[in-house]
Amino acid sequence: MMNRTRKMMMTLGMVVIGAMGVFAQGRPQDPLAPLKRAISQASAPTLSPAQEAALTTLINEYKAALPDESDEVIEAAREAYDAAILAGDFAAAQVQATTLTTRGAQLLDARLQATARLSIGSIAVLKSGGQYNPLVTKYGTDRVLQLVSLQDARGGIGGGPGGPGGGRR
Repeated sequence: MMNRTRKMMMTLGMVVIGAMGVFAQGRPQDPLAPLKRAISQASAPTLSPAQEAALTTLINEYKAALPDESDEVIEAAREAYDAAILAGDFAAAQVQATTLTTRGAQLLDARLQATARLSIGSIAVLKSGGQYNPLVTKYGTDRVLQLVSLQDARGGIGGGPGGPGGGRR
């Protein structure tokens, strides 16, 4: 049980560290550049100014909806968990493990909801402009989902591992 909790906390920590690394890097001049590149490579219609504005708004709403990376509840519970382990107090460690997993789940839920709003909104924008179907034809649904749901290292839609066309089909 304790090993499982520790593994889960280590995984959560790696996710947080990875996210911090993503946000620590510079921002692009055009956060839509990777998506625009994918659209061009798929021979789809270019984004209209209204679509670009709508996607930029979705990106900004996504970023605003994300919880802060530093979380006082997790930090305090982690310190208390470590102290309980060092003191040999299993009951106290269990309480802190529950606090850690509950708060971690709350933060994950907030991230997943923000990602769902971004993805659903982005797909609607792309469908309205005729870009969605050519993107699916060129890259497949898995890659299109990656394009619209992931913030790449520069803070825009798309990009990420493999870039346009480098993902799964």
